[in-house]
Amino acid sequence: METLVLSLIVLMTGLMMLFSGRWIRRNLLFSIYVPDEQQRRAEVKAMQQSYRNSIIIVSVAAALLTALLLALLSAGWGMAAFIIIIHTLIIAELLIYSRSYRSLKQLKEEEDWMAGKQVVRATDTTVRKDLHVLPSVIYLIPAGILLLVTLYTLFHYPEIPERVAVHWGLDNQPDRFEQKSLMTVFLPAGMGFFTLFIMAAVSNATDMMPLKLNPAARKASADYEVRTRRNNSYVIFMISMIMALLFSFITIQQVVMPNENLPAAFMPVVLIGTFLPVIAGMYLQWQADKDYRHAAAENDKAPYHDDSNYVLGLFYYNKQDPNVWVPKVSQFGMTLNMARTEAKLLAVLFVIVLLGPVLIIELLM
Repeated sequence: METLVLSLIVLMTGLMMLFSGRWIRRNLLFSIYVPDEQQRRAEVKAMQQSYRNSIIIVSVAAALLTALLLALLSAGWGMAAFIIIIHTLIIAELLIYSRSYRSLKQLKEEEDWMAGKQVVRATDTTVRKDLHVLPSVIYLIPAGILLLVTLYTLFHYPEIPERVAVHWGLDNQPDRFEQKSLMTVFLPAGMGFFTLFIMAAVSNATDMMPLKLNPAARKASADYEVRTRRNNSYVIFMISMIMALLFSFITIQQVVMPNENLPAAFMPVVLIGTFLPVIAGMYLQWQADKDYRHAAAENDKAPYHDDSNYVLGLFYYNKQDPNVWVPKVSQFGMTLNMARTEAKLLAVLFVIVLLGPVLIIELLM
């Protein structure tokens, strides 16, 4: 079950690149503006198909490799392989995206698509002064906690038994053991530091993303950008703290309670601690979306700014809109118009792909 779930996570992570708004939004393909008359050209369609095929191939290959390595390696090495594969997959897909970008840019420049056209962009950099997202230096707090635990475990390394538990079942009892080594003892700490590095990088990258202001509702969109980025930075940091505490506990338990059952409250605390910040972030974002739609609808009459076209404020549902995909409120990426049959089929397919194998195995076991 663990192998299946982790392999599916790798697969879905890879396929998410197929839904990037940077290549499915109108007139925007691989971050390049493409005029309407060039959209259906054979060369452009071939680039899209090549990109799509490459993403699917590397995603499936990464998922299969994950399943193979998890089946062959021990728990510690298997989890390390999973982390390496999923980040290598992201890097590989960014390279594929970059290749497509360069090819399309070259075609556009060679044929001078913008001859006789003028594109004007207005940028307001003053909004960034009000962002106040959490600085990267704050990640020294969870890193410091993890470092202290690592040093404490290293100091007491001789006291750790020769066989150490590396995996626990749902009943909180250890069900897999390995010989004591620096790898088996300090792998959780290493994974913790790597996770913190990724979280800090994601937070910093979120802050650096371009601001997307709506000229028809400039103040409302500026306020929305500020709220969204603040919410994201807070949620990412809270998750980082929880991950640091989790990996710290896994590391130090080999000293304070070696090979013993985990506390009965361990799993509930982990689940609550993991999902609570996410739920809080989703609620704050839901509220920010609603406030922005109300403000933007006064000047921008786009149907996806009309809050009455949303179910529970979350799902866009508009029978009068013929589009299956419409821009998200954030203007990054797209969302489905659930009033369209095609959108419903896509949603059902996504759920089947995500949960189907898990349900089948549960029924057969």
